Order: sequence, then structure tokens, then C-alpha cells
Amino acid sequence: MRKEGKEKGRVPDEQVQNLHRFHCLNDKQEEFRDAITSSEITICTGPAGTGKTYCALGTAFGLLGNKYKRIVIVKSVQTITGENIGYLPGSMEEKMEPYIVSFTGNIDKLFAKKGVSNDFIKKGLIDILPIAYVRGVTQDDCIVIVDETQNIDTHTFKSLITRIGSNCKFIFLGDTEQVDRKKIEESCLLKVAKIFQDSSVVSVVEFEDSDSVRNPIIKDILAVLREHQI
Repeated sequence: MRKEGKEKGRVPDEQVQNLHRFHCLNDKQEEFRDAITSSEITICTGPAGTGKTYCALGTAFGLLGNKYKRIVIVKSVQTITGENIGYLPGSMEEKMEPYIVSFTGNIDKLFAKKGVSNDFIKKGLIDILPIAYVRGVTQDDCIVIVDETQNIDTHTFKSLITRIGSNCKFIFLGDTEQVDRKKIEESCLLKVAKIFQDSSVVSVVEFEDSDSVRNPIIKDILAVLREHQI
């Protein structure tokens, strides 16, 4: 979350400008990168291990400059069924920290430096916000990455996507098989991916098990789980 005293509109510092160029690991990641680069709004679906978050961040950092000043990470804080982490004290960044480990870990990997994600948050290059803080605010001069889109409903999706302002990109990430809502049918991800599949204003990229870049056993595990409808 942006703090007082941070310089708005500042071109990213040398550490970001000198970021080693992000390299895609397969054709699907290249498709995703190109979609983000060429489109104002991109919806990306796919199973775990396909590098959706890593690719989105790598592409977003590569686009930072005079047009896009910062990256806004929007995270659903939907409570996972059967889990309750209780009250979280502290600042907004501290409250959101448990929900953004996948992002901070990937940022540290991109820059090959542990803790660099925290430096970027302090400098205002990265804002971390819960959905409620974005729904009523127009986003300008930034790249917005909405994670866990499968956990928001269509009404919330509409309120988010219509906050796109000038010099702004929106990237929606999610996995249709990891819905944490009590009523799975309320999830918007599969619905909006189908709605915009052939749209000229929104790009849709769908990763599959074969696009996995993590441990190859993951796609076999997912296949077994699907067979048993888990």
C-alpha cells in the first residue's frame, strides 16, 4: 500500500531498469508474455506449476518505465475452507504478507536477491492491496495483477475490471481447480474466460498440465486427483 512520502510518478530505479531480461520457459509462457505486452487486459487460467505468477511478474517488471510507474498486486483474502489464521495485527503490508508469499518469493527469484521484494514495496514500486481497496479507485500509470481470481464472483470482477484508468494494464490470474469459495459456482474465472475468449478487447490465455515448469510429477498428481473428482 502506498505510504506518505513516496514519490508518485517516479521512473523505476536503476535496480529495476537493470533487471535481467525475463526468459519464458515454453511456448505458452511466450503467448502469455505477448498477451500482457499487447493487451490492456489479460485473463490467465491454468493449473499449479505452470509459472503464471512468475511470468506475469517478469513481464510486468520489464514494462516498468515512463508509462507504467508501479506494480499493484491485488490479492483475494478468501479464507480457505477449514483454516482460520485469526486476527492479524500490524500495517496493511504486514496484514497482507501471509497472502502474498507466492509473489514475494517469485520477485526475489527474478532478481536473484532475497528480500528485494520488500525493498520495492518500501520504495513504492510495488503496492499490495486487498480487493476491497481497489474496487472504488481508478488505477492509472500502473500494472495491476489480480491473483486468485477464481475466488471472486462476477460482481467483484466487474467492479475491478472497470477501474482500469490511463496507462494501465490489468492481469487476472487464477486456477479453476482451486476455488476456495463455499459455493464453487459463484467463482467468476471460468465464466469470464469463456465470455472474453474471442473478444478483441481482452486477451485470454489458458495454461494446461503439459505447460508445467515445476516438478513434472505435478501433472501426474493432478490427473489422478481429477480421476477421483478431487
